[in-house]
Amino acid sequence: MNKILTTIALVCAAVCSFAQNPSIVRPRIEIAEAETGVEETVSSRLEVFYMNDEDPRMYYLSLGNLGIGNDLVQIDFDQVYELFIPLGGTLEEAIAKMEEIKAFYKEPRQATMEITGCFAALYPNDKLTTVKVTRRQLLTSSILEFSIPIPDNDTLIRATHIAKSEFGGLLSTLKIFRKLHPKEK
Repeated sequence: MNKILTTIALVCAAVCSFAQNPSIVRPRIEIAEAETGVEETVSSRLEVFYMNDEDPRMYYLSLGNLGIGNDLVQIDFDQVYELFIPLGGTLEEAIAKMEEIKAFYKEPRQATMEITGCFAALYPNDKLTTVKVTRRQLLTSSILEFSIPIPDNDTLIRATHIAKSEFGGLLSTLKIFRKLHPKEK
């Protein structure tokens, strides 16, 4: 019984100490959002946002949670870590970077490029990594695979797949936001 009470007291103390630290809960200001997936089975969420506590401001593209597997099969089980792509310090830079990525959908199948990203829990940080973007084709839809290697493993990758229509919808929403908020940087 003493072990249970001690455990509960320690958990309460930990929760209270996190509540005192404002840097744990950072303000994430969402600008545009799109959900990926087929019909009712939504696999992840695409999002363009900025962190309200950063100076200077930086816009990010969240590609959601990544699965683990190979090029064909991905198993989703990690709901904490997300892949973030830095887009720039202004809305114009963010839109330009998104258009650059969208233009890659027109490349031939299996074409690849590398961009800079951040794989982190909940919020982007300074630990940048190389993200491999591969153009794939699934029946009639163009897909981009965003993947990062798993350290010390040559066969498995962490990846997410984004259809052209979903990415285009997110870019359109971002452009509409820019028109509705012309004073926004």
